[in-house]
Amino acid sequence: MTSTGGTRESALGAKHPAAEALDVLVAKYRLRIEEWDFSQLDSDLGDRIMTIHDSRDGARTIAVAQEQDPWVRLHAVRRLLIEMGERP
Repeated sequence: MTSTGGTRESALGAKHPAAEALDVLVAKYRLRIEEWDFSQLDSDLGDRIMTIHDSRDGARTIAVAQEQDPWVRLHAVRRLLIEMGERP
């Protein structure tokens, strides 16, 4: 699944605050967020992966784990942006 942000909606239709904050980062840094199923990896590595950055051809694609907690996702993307030299 590909999305432009971390939009998760509650049963009432309101976005999660962390998803809203991730949407802001996505827009500001021109990111593309993809949800990947890391659990398909052969080892417990899949359980430990929180984000992966694809920098080929100047792409700003960040893969995140499917069904990731919105706060974990936000912090993982922020940490990855910092490692990329950004100041979120």
